[in-house]
Order: sequence, then structure tokens, then C-alpha cells
Amino acid sequence: MIPIISAEALSVSLGGRTILHGLTFEISAGSFVGLLGPNGSGKTTLLRALSGVLPYKGRLQLEGRPLRQWPRRALARRVAVVRQAPTLSFDFTVEDVVLLGHAPHKGWLAPFTAQDRAKARKALAAVDLADAAHRLLHTLSGGEQQRVFLAQALVQEADLLLLDEPTAHLDVHYQFEFLERMRALTAEGRTVVAVFHDLELAARYADRLLVLHQGQLVGDGPPEAVLTEALIARVFRMAARLCRLADGALCIHYLYPIPELALSP
Repeated sequence: MIPIISAEALSVSLGGRTILHGLTFEISAGSFVGLLGPNGSGKTTLLRALSGVLPYKGRLQLEGRPLRQWPRRALARRVAVVRQAPTLSFDFTVEDVVLLGHAPHKGWLAPFTAQDRAKARKALAAVDLADAAHRLLHTLSGGEQQRVFLAQALVQEADLLLLDEPTAHLDVHYQFEFLERMRALTAEGRTVVAVFHDLELAARYADRLLVLHQGQLVGDGPPEAVLTEALIARVFRMAARLCRLADGALCIHYLYPIPELALSP
């Protein structure tokens, strides 16, 4: 089976500085991939490259076709992106913001139909915002706005969802609820690639982890194989002890920060 994403010797440079150095990996359809790494490691850059908005060197394919050969409209039907802090130049109602996610499926200047609006309301219900459909976006809290953009990604009906710290502004309840929803989508055949800062959440929900460090891929595999005490020390500069809870979930006890000079080359 052709992987939904295939990268070989993928490199990305911005402003004359190389951010990603020769990454090689494949992502299977229907998988939930967690993208980890310290600040500045290249996580967001990789997501932007996968979404088709950044130039790159090497090979990067979506469903066996070079990403740069995909027409923009066709790509928008296949890939949905939720960034850390989306902004709009105009203030729309919540329902209208969600409807924008369905635009790639509409003809030029075609109006949204009652069926389209029903899909938007269903997506809002999935993120527990059904009652906010007719409110203006700016009247919502930051966490609520983030859930609106998550609903927008859902209504886009893309096969590949790229999420940049999707739970960063969410309360604990909504973090778990949203990630449960994402895992359910993978069971339906969709693919999720999500940036995490919380290693325990990533280990709980992702079936595979990619770990970036200084723009290089230093970990790739199932959480139990990738998240080791040695990797956490080397990449995240934290001494830690790992254990498993009764339900099998990974528990990380962080002990103390490791000075950079203490790490061996």
C-alpha cells in the first residue's frame, strides 16, 4: 500500500538557514503520528512543508505523487491544517468560520447550502460548541476559538490532518476529548499528524512518534520504543524516570533539568 506521506532526504531552509536536515520517513494512512521535539527543533516547519506551503529539497510525496505537483485546490481537499493561533482579518460568526473549511469542496463563488451548514453544525457539536454557532468569533475565549478552528478542520473532510499543538489552549477535559475524537477519525481511515509538547499525551494517543532535534530525525517508532529515559535526557535535557500505570499509560517523573554542557556530544 502506498503511504499517504513519503519523505526522503527532506530538507527545508528559511532565510538562508537550514531548518530541517535530510529527513526520511513514511506515514501510513489511518495512523496517528505524534511529532515531538524541543522549541526550535523544526516541528512547525515540518508541518508547513507537509502542507505544501514551504519550498523543500529532496523528495516529498502525498499518496505517491510529488507534493509540489498537486494543484492547490486539490491539495486543500486532501490536507487540513490547524495552526497554533489562527487569525482572521474580519470578524465572522462561528458557523461561518467553520464553513470556510468546506470551501475547497465548493465551486467558484458557489453559495453554501443548507447541507453545508448542517455539516458545520455537526462539526461544532463534535467540539462542544453547538450553542455558539451564531456568536461572533471575537466574543469567544482563546480555548473556544481554538475549538472553532478544530471544527473547521473537521468539516474540511480531509484525509490528512496536520495539527500544530492543537490542545495548547484547551482545558484538560477538552484536551482528552479532542484527542479521543482524533483517534476515532484514524479508526475511520483518516491520518493525523500532531505536534505535542506533552510527552505523556503523545504517548497515550499516538501510535507512532517522530522526534526532531536540531532539525534532524532522532526518533521514529511506537511510543514505548521511542520515549526512553536516554532520549528524554538527550533531546529534552531532563532527567526522568518512566513507569507504566495500571491502564498501560506512560507516566514520566521529571527529576531535574540537565545543563547543556553535561550532555556528551
